[in-house]
Amino acid sequence: MVSANDAKSVLKKVVSLSGYSSPVQELINKAPISTTIQTGAGVEINLGCELSGNIRLADHVHVGSHSILNGDIEVGKRSNLNGHNELHGDIDIGRYCAIAPRVMFRQHDHMMFKPSLQGALYRDVLDDHLESVAKGPIEVGNDVWLGSRSTVLSGVTIGDGAVVGAGAIVTDDVEPYSIVAGVPATHRKWRFDESIRRELAELEWWNWSEEEIQANKEFFQCDLRDADSVYDEVKSIENP
Repeated sequence: MVSANDAKSVLKKVVSLSGYSSPVQELINKAPISTTIQTGAGVEINLGCELSGNIRLADHVHVGSHSILNGDIEVGKRSNLNGHNELHGDIDIGRYCAIAPRVMFRQHDHMMFKPSLQGALYRDVLDDHLESVAKGPIEVGNDVWLGSRSTVLSGVTIGDGAVVGAGAIVTDDVEPYSIVAGVPATHRKWRFDESIRRELAELEWWNWSEEEIQANKEFFQCDLRDADSVYDEVKSIENP
């Protein structure tokens, strides 16, 4: 019988040559390892990626090259991971998010109160396990932009429409449509006035069908800094 370690080794070789094609995904889901991959229509996973755990990618998600997805991870419709991204732990990312290269999500942290911090010491020398700690899952809303090399830590919730500046380290929740930056990340300004933020939250355009989005092309082209109301720019939507 093939051991789990042998199965992982074979799959890594296959994936390094072929990427996460449909046949490879089917092989992974049938193999004696604790990894399942579910993908919607039009999902693109570039070469050099490593996926392990319970991975769920909705329609038209893009996973850029050399990204690592390790854990219980869900990525919403048409969100883009632009390469060299790392997602570790229990992570839920919404729809239409733009995740720049080298953004990291780390839901688990090192246990700091044992004599050593290094998991390899406990595993390889002591034949033991150094448990990790976590403040909770990471949740990212819809239409969020995370700048290059930013890091999101355990227990953080990032609201819809927020922007995280390049290189920021996010240790606390980010409000919807807030722009944060720095180490640790702090609020710098709002994307829009309060009334526009409230209306966008009510509208939830990311839940529209693509036909409805296409019918409202002018809405997506307008500059909301000049708008009195979001609803002035939107055509009738039957099922927002």
